[in-house]
Amino acid sequence: MKPLRTYVMIRNFALNLSQPFISFVSAASGISGENLAIVSSAGSALPSFIQFVMGFFNLRGKIITFYGTLAAGLLWISLSFIPFGVFFVVIYVLLEASLGISAYGWYLIMERISNTSRGKILAQYSFYSVIGGMIATLLTGFVVNKDFSEVRYFFFFSGSLFLLSSLISLKFDVDYSKEPLKGLSLSRELSKFLIITFLFDVVWSMAWPLFPLAQVYLFDMNFENIAIINLIANFSTLLLQRKIGELVDKNRKLMMFLGRLALSVFPLAYALSTSVYEIYLANVVAGFTSSINSTAYLSYIYDNSKDVRKGIGLYNAVSGLGDLIGSSVGMLGIEELEFLGMVIAIKLMMLIIASLRMVASFVYLKIQEVKPVKF
Repeated sequence: MKPLRTYVMIRNFALNLSQPFISFVSAASGISGENLAIVSSAGSALPSFIQFVMGFFNLRGKIITFYGTLAAGLLWISLSFIPFGVFFVVIYVLLEASLGISAYGWYLIMERISNTSRGKILAQYSFYSVIGGMIATLLTGFVVNKDFSEVRYFFFFSGSLFLLSSLISLKFDVDYSKEPLKGLSLSRELSKFLIITFLFDVVWSMAWPLFPLAQVYLFDMNFENIAIINLIANFSTLLLQRKIGELVDKNRKLMMFLGRLALSVFPLAYALSTSVYEIYLANVVAGFTSSINSTAYLSYIYDNSKDVRKGIGLYNAVSGLGDLIGSSVGMLGIEELEFLGMVIAIKLMMLIIASLRMVASFVYLKIQEVKPVKF
């Protein structure tokens, strides 16, 4: 299992050198409107659609991981030379699609090794990935700080490390090679779960393009502030990840509900906080939400899909569509309320989104747990 641990640590170190700052630096560099919505949602939407398509192909998990990671490395390096603008957005979209390919291969491999204890084992590997990311985010944040142009060096470093991790992926001692089934056979409960996922993701993603705007216009943040926010979130995840994994195995439905309900804390914090220190405090909750997000929902798909390939792909496609719609609605809301002034518009939209997240989270209590599907 050592190559798996090494891969996920290096991959996430590389990813966190750059990705946490993309939306912020895009907004600060003048990217706005629908382009900012695309940048903010691309990390979820594009990988999701790519993973849906890949569910129909009989490709081994290790090979998918290798080529996706290799392509992501080359595209990160490309971004280090491209000015911020429309072409930057296009290349970033392709980059996120490549990250989706590598993540899909990783999900297949995780299905194979986590079949004895979903929550616990998924939490264990998420733990390794968080360790890989913590130092990286802090490093970029404190080196770049207010000189935004220096972030391009970290795009290059990220790409180089992705190329290294692609080579490590070839040494995996576990693989997934089960052929996909014909058609899209979904159980009633899995269909309900996918509908709930879509509805919540629309509400969830409405705030994503608003966060970088709030960081720029409400709190005048710099890279150091963004790094601290991510460090607090990652450290909180590190402390909670394994315990949350055990709780997911005991009562998955309750944890899914609580994980979604707690997501209302973040837009509330941006709407009501008077300083960046209150934003720091709110991000302690991120350890709880991200720990559940990396275990409960994926394990539900594993246990309730007749075909794991297509189950993962369909789940991510539904999520991605919701993310794309939600991000666009969020930006549209800001544009409609901009006559009130940017500060008031952002705060009002954050309060609306927080309320919608609270309401939407209760739908997860309608999910029925069923015995894992065995084939």
